[in-house]
Amino acid sequence: MSEIHPWSYESLWVKACAYMQRALAEKREEELFPLWAAITLELVARAGLAYIHPALLAESREGSHLLYAFGYIKDPKYTPISIPTKIVFERCETIIQDFTGADFLFCKSLTNRRNEELHTGGLGFDQYPTKRWLTNYYRVLWILLAHQGKTLKDLLGETEANAAEEMIAERAAGLEKIVRDRISKAKKFFTELPEEEKEARMMRANAVRRGWTAYGRYGFCPACGTKIVIGGKFISLSEATATDSLIIQQRNILPTFMECVCCNMHLDSHAELDIVEMGGQYSIGEGFRPTEYFANEPERDDWT
Repeated sequence: MSEIHPWSYESLWVKACAYMQRALAEKREEELFPLWAAITLELVARAGLAYIHPALLAESREGSHLLYAFGYIKDPKYTPISIPTKIVFERCETIIQDFTGADFLFCKSLTNRRNEELHTGGLGFDQYPTKRWLTNYYRVLWILLAHQGKTLKDLLGETEANAAEEMIAERAAGLEKIVRDRISKAKKFFTELPEEEKEARMMRANAVRRGWTAYGRYGFCPACGTKIVIGGKFISLSEATATDSLIIQQRNILPTFMECVCCNMHLDSHAELDIVEMGGQYSIGEGFRPTEYFANEPERDDWT
């Protein structure tokens, strides 16, 4: 094995920077620009996992791949196998706090085009102008880099990063307008409902709240003020703490959606929730009797 592990954070980061420079050297509306950019995105994502530990990149069906991630090689002819790109982005969604399901779908779409370009006779990036993908690409890179303690300037250079940050800011401003317009529309809709219909919808809202069991907390609809449930995704499990009779664990949750059955208002991502100051993380406590906790560890989700 070389002195620098091929799955190490340092080696992946250096390679990501090299491919980013290849991308930036191309004309923006030609096919090689998104091709090199797509390869860079995967390398940055893999670096994000290796930033925690290279073991997160190991294909799990054979223990030798995991051993390789820790620097052990038994057979010099052995070929290490890392996880496929899809699994890389799935793990990013689980591990990297602000990397959402929508970000996963974007990365998957760009990777599918890359695969079409590299593995078929098709032209994956033909008729794929930058207006369709580049702003979102820079935004996802920003999320992945922040997890690694880096910025867009570290990857793109100052001039390109300044332009990318301006694009991201404009996109965020556009999203805020979409959310504010949606609130106004929902508020108008609810105001114009007959009183009987309002009462019926309030009863439905109460039933929805009573039936909610997933990772949620209560809040108030930004359009009509009805008490609603804000749903989210599991981030992590805190260390257990003990009381006189129970062992308590906190599930840390990132809010990702809300829907109001009274006025049809909905917010579908953490970014949208954050605009109306409903995006703060929260925790849900769960108590276990000591015998239950130590005899059978609390069940973990597939998120962990």
